[in-house]
Amino acid sequence: MRKRPLTVAALAVLVLSGGLVACDDPRVDAFQANCATKDLKWKMTVLKKKGHGPHREGRLSAVNTGTRGCVFRGYPMFMVHSGKAWQADAVGQGRTRPVSLPSGKGVVVDVRYQDAEKHTEDGGCWAKGDDVVVAAPRDGDRTAIKAQDEKGRKADMVLCDYRIQMAPPRAAAG
Repeated sequence: MRKRPLTVAALAVLVLSGGLVACDDPRVDAFQANCATKDLKWKMTVLKKKGHGPHREGRLSAVNTGTRGCVFRGYPMFMVHSGKAWQADAVGQGRTRPVSLPSGKGVVVDVRYQDAEKHTEDGGCWAKGDDVVVAAPRDGDRTAIKAQDEKGRKADMVLCDYRIQMAPPRAAAG
């Protein structure tokens, strides 16, 4: 007679834990591995400039190409180089929440930086779109990617400051 209530209780625990996984509860994310840079397909998109202000918007995105799900915990490492001299580092703005990434799903980080209309030679602004380096949060591996415009063509990032601002990561739509 004792076996039946224990069996029912065990089934109830199993059903409830499966429900938590389906609901993407942040407490369950603790059991998943951190995303690795090598398992993410990265893309940096420079968005069309709005108005005549000094700032430009961009979007860093990554899709999990690994065979297992992972969790994107924190801000990615993101920097832009200009040769061997200059480097602009991205700084997170705000608190992050873990983003669960099943295989094939993505994460998006909005970026903002000080822009110039033209490349200047006075050392104040510089451009180097092909030297964008990224890494997943809490991962020592890095990878280089090329910045592109909204149509997928190569785009230079013209930077006039050493800092790039990042919004907290969020799950990609769809």
